[in-house]
Amino acid sequence: MAAKTSSSESPARPPRRTQQERRESTRRKLLDATIETLVELGHARLTTVEVAKRAGVSQGALFTHFDTKAELLAAAVEHLFPRLIQDYLAGVGARPSGRDRISTAVDLLWAAFQRPELQAAIELYVAARTDSELQVALAAVDGPHRENLHRVARELFPEAADAYPEFDSVVELALDAVQGAAMGGSARPKDPAHRRMLDALTRFLRSTFSPHSRRPSKRRRRD
Repeated sequence: MAAKTSSSESPARPPRRTQQERRESTRRKLLDATIETLVELGHARLTTVEVAKRAGVSQGALFTHFDTKAELLAAAVEHLFPRLIQDYLAGVGARPSGRDRISTAVDLLWAAFQRPELQAAIELYVAARTDSELQVALAAVDGPHRENLHRVARELFPEAADAYPEFDSVVELALDAVQGAAMGGSARPKDPAHRRMLDALTRFLRSTFSPHSRRPSKRRRRD
């Protein structure tokens, strides 16, 4: 027969969150709500009223975390990018080890640019052309993000990064090529021309980073 629990005993309560933890939780809700709103409504129709509503806070509370709408949008992009990179690396790691890694990297990069969240982020960069405040806010995010992308590329292809002196420039070229194709082809996502472009990019990267094309890196020459 089970022992009875004393009526005076009560289940332990979870520890109360600190003010900083509550603040960080609210901030995350606002950033997630901003991305959600961007994806569903687009930049032109996004309002701080709608973001606050989706996050379950008041508009006044939103502006205690972000001084301006541009700051909120840039913070949302900054919040999004690491998640996309993490998903990309997980996708590369899930592919069979014997598969051509360059082909895998290109295909998954294209898939990443088809994601609605990244399409929405790109929309912000386009809008920033005529919005100087948004342009400044996004510029502060873009630099570190591009550095992270290059870091990921060096981790995926360490031998090519070490041996090829223009590795970073080629990575930048590949990123811009895929992004440009994704932006230009958003209205025709199944266009066969995209597959041909990706195949051509893959062949170019294979040829560029093949052992016979490598030269001693600038760093090694200085050593």
